[in-house]
Amino acid sequence: MNIERNWLLIILCLALLVRFIFFPDNVYFGYDLARDSYAALEILNGHLKIIGPPSSANDNLFHGPLIYYIYASIYFLSHNNPEAVSFIFRIINALGLLLVFSIVSILFNKRVGLIAAFIFALSYEQSQYSLFLSHPALAVLTVLIFYLGLALLLFKKKPGGLILSFLGIGLSIQFHYVNLFLFVGFFASLIFLQDIKLIFKFSITKFRLILLGLLFFILSISTFILAEYKFHFREIKALTELKSSFTFSTIKTISQRSIHDNLLSVDSLITLLIVILFFAAIKMLLDKPFRKQALFLTIWFFTGLIPYILSGTTSYYHNPAASVSLIIFVSFLISLILKRNMLIGLTLIAFIAFGNLNLILSQNIKGPNRDFVIEPGMLTKDEKKILDFCYQKAKDKKFSVSGLTIPLYINTTWSYLFEWYGSQKYGYLPLWGGRTASGYAGHLKVVDKRSDLPDNQCLIIEPTVGLSDSDKENFLREESYFSKVLEQKQFGTITVQYRRKF
Repeated sequence: MNIERNWLLIILCLALLVRFIFFPDNVYFGYDLARDSYAALEILNGHLKIIGPPSSANDNLFHGPLIYYIYASIYFLSHNNPEAVSFIFRIINALGLLLVFSIVSILFNKRVGLIAAFIFALSYEQSQYSLFLSHPALAVLTVLIFYLGLALLLFKKKPGGLILSFLGIGLSIQFHYVNLFLFVGFFASLIFLQDIKLIFKFSITKFRLILLGLLFFILSISTFILAEYKFHFREIKALTELKSSFTFSTIKTISQRSIHDNLLSVDSLITLLIVILFFAAIKMLLDKPFRKQALFLTIWFFTGLIPYILSGTTSYYHNPAASVSLIIFVSFLISLILKRNMLIGLTLIAFIAFGNLNLILSQNIKGPNRDFVIEPGMLTKDEKKILDFCYQKAKDKKFSVSGLTIPLYINTTWSYLFEWYGSQKYGYLPLWGGRTASGYAGHLKVVDKRSDLPDNQCLIIEPTVGLSDSDKENFLREESYFSKVLEQKQFGTITVQYRRKF
Protein backbone atom coordinates (compact mmCIF):
# COMPACT_ATOMS: atom_id res chain seq x y z
CA MET A 1 0.00 0.00 0.00
CA ASN A 2 2.79 2.43 0.92
CA ILE A 3 4.68 1.51 -2.25
CA GLU A 4 1.64 2.29 -4.40
CA ARG A 5 1.10 5.56 -2.54
CA ASN A 6 4.72 6.53 -3.06
CA TRP A 7 4.54 5.74 -6.78
CA LEU A 8 1.34 7.73 -7.09
CA LEU A 9 3.01 10.69 -5.37
CA ILE A 10 5.96 10.48 -7.78
CA ILE A 11 3.58 10.35 -10.75
CA LEU A 12 1.68 13.37 -9.41
CA CYS A 13 4.93 15.33 -9.10
CA LEU A 14 5.75 14.34 -12.68
CA ALA A 15 2.31 15.53 -13.84
CA LEU A 16 2.83 18.89 -12.14
CA LEU A 17 6.30 19.22 -13.66
CA VAL A 18 4.94 18.53 -17.14
CA ARG A 19 2.13 21.04 -16.74
CA PHE A 20 4.36 23.77 -15.33
CA ILE A 21 7.01 23.52 -18.04
CA PHE A 22 7.32 27.01 -19.56
CA PHE A 23 5.08 28.58 -16.90
CA PRO A 24 4.29 31.50 -16.86
CA ASP A 25 5.66 32.13 -20.37
CA ASN A 26 2.94 30.06 -22.06
CA VAL A 27 -0.09 31.55 -20.29
CA TYR A 28 -2.69 32.36 -22.93
CA PHE A 29 -4.95 35.39 -22.54
CA GLY A 30 -7.32 36.22 -25.40
CA TYR A 31 -10.71 37.80 -25.85
CA ASP A 32 -12.83 34.99 -24.35
CA LEU A 33 -10.87 34.92 -21.12
CA ALA A 34 -10.85 38.72 -20.87
CA ARG A 35 -14.63 38.79 -21.35
CA ASP A 36 -15.14 36.12 -18.68
CA SER A 37 -12.67 37.82 -16.35
CA TYR A 38 -14.73 41.00 -16.39
CA ALA A 39 -17.81 38.92 -15.51
CA ALA A 40 -15.87 37.48 -12.56
CA LEU A 41 -14.89 40.96 -11.37
CA GLU A 42 -18.55 41.97 -11.49
CA ILE A 43 -19.28 39.12 -9.08
CA LEU A 44 -16.63 40.49 -6.71
CA ASN A 45 -18.47 43.81 -6.93
CA GLY A 46 -21.71 42.16 -5.85
CA HIS A 47 -23.36 41.44 -9.22
CA LEU A 48 -24.13 37.72 -9.05
CA LYS A 49 -24.51 35.68 -12.26
CA ILE A 50 -26.99 32.96 -13.19
CA ILE A 51 -25.80 32.47 -16.79
CA GLY A 52 -22.28 31.75 -17.94
CA PRO A 53 -20.23 32.27 -21.09
CA PRO A 54 -22.13 32.30 -24.40
CA SER A 55 -21.93 29.40 -26.83
CA SER A 56 -20.59 29.82 -30.33
CA ALA A 57 -23.25 27.41 -31.61
CA ASN A 58 -26.28 29.59 -30.86
CA ASP A 59 -26.80 33.10 -29.47
CA ASN A 60 -29.38 31.77 -27.01
CA LEU A 61 -27.16 29.03 -25.59
CA PHE A 62 -25.05 29.68 -22.50
CA HIS A 63 -22.85 27.55 -20.32
CA GLY A 64 -23.10 27.59 -16.54
CA PRO A 65 -21.79 30.49 -14.45
CA LEU A 66 -19.73 28.32 -12.08
CA ILE A 67 -16.58 29.22 -14.00
CA TYR A 68 -17.15 32.90 -13.20
CA TYR A 69 -17.21 32.15 -9.48
CA ILE A 70 -14.02 30.11 -9.76
CA TYR A 71 -12.32 32.98 -11.60
CA ALA A 72 -13.64 35.43 -9.02
CA SER A 73 -12.17 33.40 -6.13
CA ILE A 74 -8.75 33.28 -7.79
CA TYR A 75 -8.81 36.96 -8.77
CA PHE A 76 -9.81 37.95 -5.24
CA LEU A 77 -6.62 36.30 -3.94
CA SER A 78 -4.31 37.33 -6.78
CA HIS A 79 -5.23 40.95 -7.58
CA ASN A 80 -6.93 40.00 -10.88
CA ASN A 81 -3.92 38.13 -12.24
CA PRO A 82 -4.82 35.71 -15.10
CA GLU A 83 -1.50 33.92 -14.59
CA ALA A 84 -2.82 32.85 -11.17
CA VAL A 85 -5.83 31.30 -12.94
CA SER A 86 -3.44 29.31 -15.12
CA PHE A 87 -1.51 28.22 -12.03
CA ILE A 88 -4.65 26.81 -10.41
CA PHE A 89 -5.96 25.20 -13.60
CA ARG A 90 -2.71 23.29 -14.09
CA ILE A 91 -2.91 21.90 -10.56
CA ILE A 92 -6.56 20.91 -10.98
CA ASN A 93 -5.82 19.05 -14.20
CA ALA A 94 -2.87 17.20 -12.64
CA LEU A 95 -5.07 16.06 -9.75
CA GLY A 96 -7.22 14.26 -12.30
CA LEU A 97 -4.72 11.40 -12.26
CA LEU A 98 -5.86 10.55 -8.71
CA LEU A 99 -9.37 10.02 -10.05
CA VAL A 100 -8.01 7.99 -12.97
CA PHE A 101 -6.09 5.79 -10.54
CA SER A 102 -9.20 5.30 -8.40
CA ILE A 103 -11.41 4.40 -11.38
CA VAL A 104 -8.89 1.92 -12.80
CA SER A 105 -8.29 0.35 -9.40
CA ILE A 106 -12.02 -0.38 -9.25
CA LEU A 107 -12.22 -1.72 -12.80
CA PHE A 108 -9.00 -3.78 -12.75
CA ASN A 109 -6.34 -3.35 -10.07
CA LYS A 110 -3.93 -0.79 -8.66
CA ARG A 111 -1.09 -1.90 -10.91
CA VAL A 112 -3.12 -1.01 -13.99
CA GLY A 113 -4.18 2.14 -12.14
CA LEU A 114 -0.56 3.27 -11.79
CA ILE A 115 0.09 2.70 -15.50
CA ALA A 116 -3.02 4.70 -16.44
CA ALA A 117 -2.13 7.48 -13.99
CA PHE A 118 1.37 7.64 -15.50
CA ILE A 119 0.06 7.94 -19.07
CA PHE A 120 -2.50 10.55 -17.96
CA ALA A 121 0.28 12.50 -16.25
CA LEU A 122 2.27 12.67 -19.50
CA SER A 123 -0.69 13.00 -21.86
CA TYR A 124 -0.18 15.82 -24.36
CA GLU A 125 -3.94 16.25 -24.61
CA GLN A 126 -4.32 16.68 -20.87
CA SER A 127 -1.35 19.05 -20.72
CA GLN A 128 -3.17 21.15 -23.34
CA TYR A 129 -6.34 21.12 -21.24
CA SER A 130 -4.27 22.44 -18.33
CA LEU A 131 -3.19 25.42 -20.48
CA PHE A 132 -6.72 26.23 -21.63
CA LEU A 133 -8.12 28.85 -19.26
CA SER A 134 -11.77 28.36 -20.11
CA HIS A 135 -14.78 26.53 -18.73
CA PRO A 136 -14.45 23.24 -20.72
CA ALA A 137 -11.01 22.59 -19.24
CA LEU A 138 -12.38 22.01 -15.74
CA ALA A 139 -14.91 19.50 -17.07
CA VAL A 140 -12.07 16.97 -17.29
CA LEU A 141 -12.15 16.65 -13.50
CA THR A 142 -15.94 16.59 -13.17
CA VAL A 143 -16.40 14.01 -15.94
CA LEU A 144 -13.88 11.81 -14.13
CA ILE A 145 -15.90 12.32 -10.92
CA PHE A 146 -18.97 11.07 -12.82
CA TYR A 147 -17.21 7.93 -14.05
CA LEU A 148 -15.70 7.28 -10.62
CA GLY A 149 -19.20 7.34 -9.12
CA LEU A 150 -20.52 5.10 -11.88
CA ALA A 151 -17.65 2.62 -11.38
CA LEU A 152 -18.33 2.51 -7.63
CA LEU A 153 -22.01 1.87 -8.28
CA LEU A 154 -21.63 -0.79 -10.96
CA PHE A 155 -18.48 -2.64 -9.94
CA LYS A 156 -18.36 -2.20 -6.16
CA LYS A 157 -22.14 -2.05 -5.58
CA LYS A 158 -21.69 1.09 -3.48
CA PRO A 159 -24.91 3.11 -3.55
CA GLY A 160 -22.99 6.29 -2.72
CA GLY A 161 -21.56 6.14 -6.23
CA LEU A 162 -24.98 7.22 -7.51
CA ILE A 163 -24.70 10.54 -5.67
CA LEU A 164 -21.18 11.05 -7.00
CA SER A 165 -22.36 10.32 -10.54
CA PHE A 166 -25.25 12.79 -10.38
CA LEU A 167 -22.98 15.43 -8.89
CA GLY A 168 -20.38 14.80 -11.60
CA ILE A 169 -22.97 15.20 -14.36
CA GLY A 170 -24.36 18.41 -12.88
CA LEU A 171 -20.94 20.02 -12.44
CA SER A 172 -19.91 18.89 -15.93
CA ILE A 173 -23.00 20.56 -17.41
CA GLN A 174 -21.98 23.75 -15.62
CA PHE A 175 -18.73 23.74 -17.58
CA HIS A 176 -20.30 22.77 -20.93
CA TYR A 177 -23.94 22.04 -21.73
CA VAL A 178 -22.97 19.20 -24.12
CA ASN A 179 -22.14 17.15 -21.04
CA LEU A 180 -25.87 16.52 -20.81
CA PHE A 181 -24.99 13.51 -22.95
CA LEU A 182 -23.30 11.92 -19.94
CA PHE A 183 -26.83 10.76 -19.11
CA VAL A 184 -26.65 8.59 -22.23
CA GLY A 185 -23.53 6.92 -20.83
CA PHE A 186 -25.17 6.64 -17.42
CA PHE A 187 -28.32 4.86 -18.60
CA ALA A 188 -26.48 2.78 -21.21
CA SER A 189 -24.14 1.53 -18.47
CA LEU A 190 -27.05 0.66 -16.19
CA ILE A 191 -28.89 -1.18 -18.93
CA PHE A 192 -26.00 -3.13 -20.43
CA LEU A 193 -23.92 -3.76 -17.31
CA GLN A 194 -26.67 -4.62 -14.84
CA ASP A 195 -29.56 -7.05 -14.69
CA ILE A 196 -32.88 -5.21 -15.10
CA LYS A 197 -34.29 -6.99 -12.03
CA LEU A 198 -31.38 -5.76 -9.94
CA ILE A 199 -31.90 -2.21 -11.19
CA PHE A 200 -35.59 -2.38 -10.25
CA LYS A 201 -34.73 -3.83 -6.83
CA PHE A 202 -32.14 -1.12 -6.28
CA SER A 203 -34.67 1.57 -7.25
CA ILE A 204 -37.09 0.32 -4.59
CA THR A 205 -34.65 -0.28 -1.72
CA LYS A 206 -32.51 2.81 -2.35
CA PHE A 207 -35.27 5.25 -3.25
CA ARG A 208 -34.09 7.80 -0.69
CA LEU A 209 -30.58 7.59 -2.07
CA ILE A 210 -31.86 8.21 -5.58
CA LEU A 211 -33.75 11.26 -4.33
CA LEU A 212 -30.59 12.50 -2.61
CA GLY A 213 -28.61 12.03 -5.84
CA LEU A 214 -31.25 13.94 -7.78
CA LEU A 215 -31.12 16.69 -5.17
CA PHE A 216 -27.34 17.02 -5.67
CA PHE A 217 -27.88 17.13 -9.41
CA ILE A 218 -30.60 19.78 -9.19
CA LEU A 219 -28.47 21.91 -6.87
CA SER A 220 -25.51 21.67 -9.25
CA ILE A 221 -27.62 22.86 -12.22
CA SER A 222 -29.81 25.28 -10.22
CA THR A 223 -28.43 28.27 -12.10
CA PHE A 224 -29.74 26.80 -15.36
CA ILE A 225 -33.17 26.32 -13.80
CA LEU A 226 -33.25 29.93 -12.58
CA ALA A 227 -32.04 31.22 -15.96
CA GLU A 228 -34.62 29.19 -17.89
CA TYR A 229 -37.40 30.53 -15.69
CA LYS A 230 -36.18 34.11 -15.98
CA PHE A 231 -35.57 34.04 -19.73
CA HIS A 232 -38.67 32.02 -20.68
CA PHE A 233 -36.92 28.73 -21.47
CA ARG A 234 -34.84 30.18 -24.29
CA GLU A 235 -32.00 27.69 -23.82
CA ILE A 236 -34.26 24.66 -24.10
CA LYS A 237 -35.72 26.15 -27.27
CA ALA A 238 -32.23 26.82 -28.63
CA LEU A 239 -31.14 23.23 -27.94
CA THR A 240 -34.05 21.91 -29.98
CA GLU A 241 -33.00 24.12 -32.89
CA LEU A 242 -29.49 22.70 -33.16
CA LYS A 243 -28.93 20.73 -36.35
CA SER A 244 -26.63 17.78 -36.90
CA SER A 245 -23.87 17.99 -39.48
CA PHE A 246 -22.43 14.54 -38.86
CA THR A 247 -19.89 12.98 -41.17
CA PHE A 248 -17.85 9.81 -40.66
CA SER A 249 -14.70 11.82 -41.31
CA THR A 250 -15.43 13.75 -38.09
CA ILE A 251 -15.42 10.55 -36.03
CA LYS A 252 -12.26 9.41 -37.80
CA THR A 253 -10.55 12.73 -37.02
CA ILE A 254 -11.54 12.62 -33.34
CA SER A 255 -10.46 9.00 -32.92
CA GLN A 256 -7.11 9.59 -34.61
CA ARG A 257 -6.47 12.71 -32.56
CA SER A 258 -7.34 10.95 -29.32
CA ILE A 259 -4.74 8.32 -30.07
CA HIS A 260 -2.16 10.77 -31.42
CA ASP A 261 -2.38 13.15 -28.44
CA ASN A 262 -2.39 10.48 -25.75
CA LEU A 263 -0.75 7.28 -26.98
CA LEU A 264 1.01 7.36 -30.32
CA SER A 265 2.32 10.51 -32.02
CA VAL A 266 3.57 8.64 -35.10
CA ASP A 267 0.91 9.41 -37.71
CA SER A 268 1.84 6.53 -40.02
CA LEU A 269 1.11 3.96 -37.29
CA ILE A 270 -2.17 5.34 -35.95
CA THR A 271 -4.40 3.40 -38.35
CA LEU A 272 -2.61 0.18 -37.40
CA LEU A 273 -3.09 0.91 -33.71
CA ILE A 274 -6.80 1.61 -34.25
CA VAL A 275 -7.16 -1.82 -35.86
CA ILE A 276 -5.26 -3.48 -33.00
CA LEU A 277 -7.35 -1.71 -30.35
CA PHE A 278 -10.57 -2.58 -32.18
CA PHE A 279 -9.84 -6.32 -32.22
CA ALA A 280 -8.52 -6.20 -28.65
CA ALA A 281 -11.78 -4.58 -27.56
CA ILE A 282 -13.82 -7.22 -29.40
CA LYS A 283 -11.83 -9.97 -27.67
CA MET A 284 -12.40 -8.36 -24.26
CA LEU A 285 -16.11 -8.01 -24.96
CA LEU A 286 -16.25 -11.74 -25.74
CA ASP A 287 -14.00 -12.68 -22.83
CA LYS A 288 -16.16 -13.16 -19.75
CA PRO A 289 -13.66 -12.11 -17.03
CA PHE A 290 -13.31 -8.58 -18.45
CA ARG A 291 -16.51 -8.19 -20.48
CA LYS A 292 -18.09 -5.66 -18.12
CA GLN A 293 -14.93 -3.54 -17.97
CA ALA A 294 -14.61 -3.51 -21.76
CA LEU A 295 -18.27 -2.54 -22.15
CA PHE A 296 -17.91 0.21 -19.53
CA LEU A 297 -14.91 1.72 -21.38
CA THR A 298 -16.61 1.35 -24.78
CA ILE A 299 -19.70 3.21 -23.56
CA TRP A 300 -17.42 5.86 -22.01
CA PHE A 301 -15.59 6.46 -25.28
CA PHE A 302 -18.67 6.54 -27.51
CA THR A 303 -20.54 8.81 -25.10
CA GLY A 304 -17.75 11.30 -25.69
CA LEU A 305 -18.31 11.06 -29.44
CA ILE A 306 -22.00 12.01 -29.29
CA PRO A 307 -21.42 15.82 -29.33
CA TYR A 308 -19.27 15.41 -32.45
CA ILE A 309 -21.86 13.19 -34.11
CA LEU A 310 -24.52 15.85 -33.53
CA SER A 311 -22.48 18.98 -34.24
CA GLY A 312 -19.91 17.90 -36.81
CA THR A 313 -17.30 20.01 -35.05
CA THR A 314 -13.83 18.73 -34.17
CA SER A 315 -13.08 21.08 -31.26
CA TYR A 316 -11.11 19.48 -28.45
CA TYR A 317 -13.36 20.53 -25.64
CA HIS A 318 -16.59 18.77 -26.65
CA ASN A 319 -15.40 15.49 -25.13
CA PRO A 320 -13.43 16.26 -21.99
CA ALA A 321 -11.89 13.09 -20.56
CA ALA A 322 -13.45 10.80 -23.21
CA SER A 323 -9.99 9.78 -24.37
CA VAL A 324 -9.17 8.72 -20.80
CA SER A 325 -11.14 5.57 -21.61
CA LEU A 326 -8.53 4.81 -24.29
CA ILE A 327 -5.73 5.45 -21.82
CA ILE A 328 -7.31 3.00 -19.37
CA PHE A 329 -7.88 0.35 -22.05
CA VAL A 330 -4.29 0.56 -23.32
CA SER A 331 -2.99 0.51 -19.74
CA PHE A 332 -4.82 -2.77 -19.15
CA LEU A 333 -3.34 -4.27 -22.33
CA ILE A 334 0.14 -3.15 -21.30
CA SER A 335 -0.34 -4.75 -17.86
CA LEU A 336 -1.09 -8.06 -19.60
CA ILE A 337 2.05 -7.69 -21.73
CA LEU A 338 4.13 -6.87 -18.64
CA LYS A 339 3.11 -10.18 -17.08
CA ARG A 340 4.42 -12.08 -20.10
CA ASN A 341 7.37 -9.95 -21.10
CA MET A 342 8.55 -7.15 -18.82
CA LEU A 343 10.93 -5.68 -21.41
CA ILE A 344 8.28 -5.30 -24.13
CA GLY A 345 5.79 -3.83 -21.67
CA LEU A 346 8.26 -1.26 -20.35
CA THR A 347 9.30 -0.43 -23.92
CA LEU A 348 5.68 0.33 -24.82
CA ILE A 349 5.29 2.58 -21.76
CA ALA A 350 8.54 4.36 -22.65
CA PHE A 351 7.42 4.80 -26.26
CA ILE A 352 4.12 6.39 -25.16
CA ALA A 353 5.94 8.63 -22.67
CA PHE A 354 8.52 9.76 -25.23
CA GLY A 355 5.87 10.60 -27.84
CA ASN A 356 3.86 12.69 -25.40
CA LEU A 357 6.89 14.47 -24.00
CA ASN A 358 8.10 15.29 -27.49
CA LEU A 359 4.76 16.96 -28.27
CA ILE A 360 4.71 18.78 -24.94
CA LEU A 361 8.23 20.16 -25.28
CA SER A 362 7.72 21.26 -28.88
CA GLN A 363 4.15 22.57 -28.67
CA ASN A 364 3.30 23.71 -25.14
CA ILE A 365 5.79 26.57 -25.23
CA LYS A 366 3.32 28.19 -27.69
CA GLY A 367 0.36 27.85 -25.32
CA PRO A 368 -2.91 26.10 -26.22
CA ASN A 369 -3.01 24.72 -29.75
CA ARG A 370 -5.34 25.77 -32.57
CA ASP A 371 -7.89 23.11 -31.63
CA PHE A 372 -8.49 25.14 -28.48
CA VAL A 373 -7.99 28.77 -29.46
CA ILE A 374 -8.45 30.90 -32.57
CA GLU A 375 -5.59 33.34 -32.14
CA PRO A 376 -2.14 31.77 -31.79
CA GLY A 377 0.38 33.34 -29.46
CA MET A 378 -1.74 35.65 -27.31
CA LEU A 379 0.56 34.99 -24.36
CA THR A 380 0.81 37.18 -21.27
CA LYS A 381 4.61 37.27 -21.48
CA ASP A 382 4.39 39.09 -24.83
CA GLU A 383 1.33 41.13 -23.88
CA LYS A 384 3.13 42.50 -20.81
CA LYS A 385 6.16 43.39 -22.93
CA ILE A 386 3.89 45.32 -25.27
CA LEU A 387 2.40 47.27 -22.38
CA ASP A 388 5.90 47.98 -21.03
CA PHE A 389 6.94 49.20 -24.48
CA CYS A 390 3.98 51.59 -24.71
CA TYR A 391 4.46 53.01 -21.23
CA GLN A 392 8.21 53.43 -21.67
CA LYS A 393 7.77 55.24 -24.97
CA ALA A 394 5.21 57.55 -23.37
CA LYS A 395 7.70 58.47 -20.60
CA ASP A 396 5.03 59.05 -17.95
CA LYS A 397 2.98 61.21 -20.33
CA LYS A 398 -0.52 60.57 -21.53
CA PHE A 399 -0.86 58.26 -24.48
CA SER A 400 -3.56 56.45 -26.40
CA VAL A 401 -3.72 52.89 -27.62
CA SER A 402 -5.72 51.31 -30.42
CA GLY A 403 -5.71 47.85 -31.90
CA LEU A 404 -6.42 45.61 -34.83
CA THR A 405 -8.18 43.03 -32.69
CA ILE A 406 -10.03 39.75 -32.96
CA PRO A 407 -12.99 40.29 -32.78
CA LEU A 408 -12.59 43.47 -34.80
CA TYR A 409 -12.93 46.84 -32.99
CA ILE A 410 -13.34 45.22 -29.56
CA ASN A 411 -10.85 46.37 -26.92
CA THR A 412 -11.84 43.97 -24.10
CA THR A 413 -8.57 42.00 -24.07
CA TRP A 414 -6.28 45.03 -23.94
CA SER A 415 -8.52 46.95 -21.60
CA TYR A 416 -8.23 44.13 -19.06
CA LEU A 417 -4.46 43.89 -19.52
CA PHE A 418 -3.96 47.63 -19.02
CA GLU A 419 -6.24 47.65 -15.98
CA TRP A 420 -4.56 44.63 -14.40
CA TYR A 421 -0.90 44.99 -15.37
CA GLY A 422 -0.43 48.52 -16.70
CA SER A 423 -2.33 50.38 -14.02
CA GLN A 424 -0.80 48.40 -11.15
CA LYS A 425 2.76 48.84 -12.46
CA TYR A 426 2.67 52.37 -13.88
CA GLY A 427 -0.14 53.98 -11.93
CA TYR A 428 -2.28 55.27 -14.80
CA LEU A 429 -4.27 54.13 -17.81
CA PRO A 430 -4.07 55.19 -21.46
CA LEU A 431 -7.00 56.31 -23.57
CA TRP A 432 -8.43 54.07 -26.25
CA GLY A 433 -8.46 55.83 -29.60
CA GLY A 434 -10.33 55.15 -32.80
CA ARG A 435 -13.38 53.12 -33.66
CA THR A 436 -14.67 50.79 -30.92
CA ALA A 437 -17.69 48.50 -30.81
CA SER A 438 -20.03 49.45 -27.99
CA GLY A 439 -21.49 47.09 -25.42
CA TYR A 440 -18.32 45.10 -24.70
CA ALA A 441 -16.53 44.87 -21.37
CA GLY A 442 -13.65 47.24 -20.68
CA HIS A 443 -13.03 50.43 -18.71
CA LEU A 444 -10.50 52.32 -20.82
CA LYS A 445 -11.88 55.73 -21.73
CA VAL A 446 -12.73 55.71 -25.45
CA VAL A 447 -12.01 58.86 -27.48
CA ASP A 448 -13.54 58.75 -30.94
CA LYS A 449 -12.41 62.23 -32.00
CA ARG A 450 -8.85 61.87 -33.28
CA SER A 451 -7.93 65.49 -32.65
CA ASP A 452 -8.54 64.99 -28.92
CA LEU A 453 -6.04 62.15 -28.65
CA PRO A 454 -2.56 62.77 -27.16
CA ASP A 455 0.52 62.90 -29.39
CA ASN A 456 1.92 59.58 -28.13
CA GLN A 457 0.03 56.62 -29.55
CA CYS A 458 0.45 52.85 -29.68
CA LEU A 459 -1.15 50.58 -32.24
CA ILE A 460 -1.38 46.87 -31.37
CA ILE A 461 -1.85 44.38 -34.18
CA GLU A 462 -3.02 40.96 -33.01
CA PRO A 463 -2.56 37.79 -35.09
CA THR A 464 -5.13 38.53 -37.78
CA VAL A 465 -6.59 35.03 -38.04
CA GLY A 466 -10.02 35.22 -39.64
CA LEU A 467 -9.58 38.76 -40.98
CA SER A 468 -9.31 39.40 -44.68
CA ASP A 469 -6.29 41.21 -46.10
CA SER A 470 -8.57 44.05 -47.13
CA ASP A 471 -9.83 44.53 -43.55
CA LYS A 472 -6.23 44.76 -42.31
CA GLU A 473 -5.16 47.12 -45.11
CA ASN A 474 -8.15 49.41 -44.59
CA PHE A 475 -7.52 49.57 -40.85
CA LEU A 476 -3.83 50.47 -41.22
CA ARG A 477 -4.59 52.94 -44.02
CA GLU A 478 -7.06 54.75 -41.79
CA GLU A 479 -4.54 54.91 -38.96
CA SER A 480 -1.96 56.40 -41.32
CA TYR A 481 -4.27 59.37 -42.01
CA PHE A 482 -3.88 60.51 -38.41
CA SER A 483 -0.45 59.33 -37.22
CA LYS A 484 2.94 58.13 -38.41
CA VAL A 485 4.98 55.12 -37.30
CA LEU A 486 8.13 56.00 -35.33
CA GLU A 487 9.01 52.48 -34.21
CA GLN A 488 7.65 48.99 -34.73
CA LYS A 489 8.42 45.87 -32.71
CA GLN A 490 7.33 42.27 -32.83
CA PHE A 491 6.56 40.34 -29.65
CA GLY A 492 5.80 36.75 -30.55
CA THR A 493 2.83 36.81 -32.90
CA ILE A 494 1.78 40.35 -31.89
CA THR A 495 3.05 43.58 -33.48
CA VAL A 496 3.10 46.95 -31.76
CA GLN A 497 3.74 50.32 -33.39
CA TYR A 498 4.73 53.46 -31.52
CA ARG A 499 3.14 56.34 -33.40
CA ARG A 500 3.06 60.13 -33.26
CA LYS A 501 -0.02 62.16 -34.14
CA PHE A 502 0.27 64.47 -37.14
